[in-house]
Amino acid sequence: MSKYILLLIIVTVVLIYFFFPRGDDAGQIEAVFNEIRDAAGKKDADGITGHFSLQYKDEYGAGYPVVKSIITKALEKYDSIQASYSGLSAVFGENEYGEKEAAANADVLVTGFKSGVPYILIGGEGSPDNITVTLKKSGISGWKITGVEGLDTPDDY
Repeated sequence: MSKYILLLIIVTVVLIYFFFPRGDDAGQIEAVFNEIRDAAGKKDADGITGHFSLQYKDEYGAGYPVVKSIITKALEKYDSIQASYSGLSAVFGENEYGEKEAAANADVLVTGFKSGVPYILIGGEGSPDNITVTLKKSGISGWKITGVEGLDTPDDY
């Protein structure tokens, strides 16, 4: 009998975890930014691209496959990557289908290092890019990036 009660408790906890919102605050968006920053430092392409939606589309028309390719090539090209952000703010709402969305704004600077020489990848010399990231919340996989605006990246990735 106690086996069934324990199983029922576990199933209940799992259902609560997946189907009840855990609060839409900037802390969840900040966690996404932190995980991407940390994955960049580890040169973990999947850790970065795992936060992008397969329906991603940016202001230049690039979709998920293009972004994944750019990220993978940059991680291969440089010995190490250092990413940072500041001034993160987020606004939450719903789209026309009732899905939770967020628009996050932050100043971002990404530098690649090759043979000890720094190369600015996102941002400028001492001046980060101010970007707006659009995210959509999935009940299972959490917040996923669906678009990015404001990137000024060099053409020599």
